[in-house]
Amino acid sequence: MNRWKRLAPVTAVVASAAMVLAGCGGSGDDEAADGGKLTVWMMGEGSEAQTTFLDGVEAEFQKKHPDTDVVVQYIPWLEAPKKFQAALAGGEGPDVTELGNTETQGWAAQEALADVTAKFAAWPEGKDILPDLVRNAQLDGKQYGVPWYAGVRALYYRTDWFAEAGVKPPTNWDELVAAAKAVQAKKPGTYGIALPGNSELPFYSFLWGAGGEIATRQGDAWKSGYTSPQAQQAVKFWTDLVTVHKVAPPAAAGWNEIDARTQFATGKAAMAFAGSWQAAAIKKDNPEIEKVWGTFPIPGPDGKPAPAFAGGSDVALWQDSKKQDLAWDYLTVLLSKQKDKEFASSLGFFPVYSDLVGGGEYANDKIMAAFATSLQNTRLTPLTPKWVEVSRTKTVTQAMNSSVIKGQKTVEQATADAAAEMESILNAK
Repeated sequence: MNRWKRLAPVTAVVASAAMVLAGCGGSGDDEAADGGKLTVWMMGEGSEAQTTFLDGVEAEFQKKHPDTDVVVQYIPWLEAPKKFQAALAGGEGPDVTELGNTETQGWAAQEALADVTAKFAAWPEGKDILPDLVRNAQLDGKQYGVPWYAGVRALYYRTDWFAEAGVKPPTNWDELVAAAKAVQAKKPGTYGIALPGNSELPFYSFLWGAGGEIATRQGDAWKSGYTSPQAQQAVKFWTDLVTVHKVAPPAAAGWNEIDARTQFATGKAAMAFAGSWQAAAIKKDNPEIEKVWGTFPIPGPDGKPAPAFAGGSDVALWQDSKKQDLAWDYLTVLLSKQKDKEFASSLGFFPVYSDLVGGGEYANDKIMAAFATSLQNTRLTPLTPKWVEVSRTKTVTQAMNSSVIKGQKTVEQATADAAAEMESILNAK
């Protein structure tokens, strides 16, 4: 089926998904349903550990389907949108594909992904997957993807610097500022927080913690929540960390999470917002940091952990695959509880099953415990295929916060402008 004409109007949106989509490659051959080749697209470069893991998945799958060869193809994330576009245009798609969980709805809207509602409902293990992650892979009440692994953000901190400054991990906003200032006073030449001022996802915890919303559906239209007092309170606190409290430098207005993580790893900041999966990169930059680091949940203003954005990857079946049942069998092996836990742990992510996450296994892990706590209270970005344009193409939230940090707009002006732009995109016909 050639869907190129339907795809064309959203090319810009699709292209913007490069940083969150999962990988590609592909084939749409017409071999027998059970036998021949099953093509699987995976994100990234295909590390040795990932390849070994997927070889094990294939071996287990082949116990039931011994005549089927599983061909896994990798592609760098930046090339993924082109491969998806080409597959939609020419019919050369995979049978199974991984993709970032903020992109599932967008690709489902382009008819790239198969409706697996009935298959998912009949799969016993599916009932234990975290509900928010399941809902995030739905469009118009139908299931188009299955969550694979999950991740949330928290704060990394230097335990030795905190001890020198006589402070403990903060549990509310005031304590966060106080701890940052105390460490700065004890450690000249450093700053309290490596703030990713140009990243939206850590900011959402402050927005939700204050009781604000990104956008809500009201009848047939979307209404941005950015002009509410709660949202403006969150924007003010986030930007005040640079402009008023000065516990993060002006350069933070342009920092993403990788920039912030690097600042922390190289000893320039006492705290940094990052995901659990970034621990390996932090250790690579500073192998000694394991001796002096810890984590704590992003605090809300009231002394409770703030809600966290539930990120991760989904796995889906390609709409034009002629091997839907075979592909689903592979998916259920890949996403079984045993395999899911094995793979997620190897990457520093979490499995997507509520019983695995809430079983207490992470409670004594000085890094993972805070993330496990945050994973029990997650929220989602607006469930609409147009969200990727707001988030990735137009970077509405990032631009809003950066404009305040740079002194270009007041909080009131920035939130009003962001709300208007968001509503224009989400309500466009």
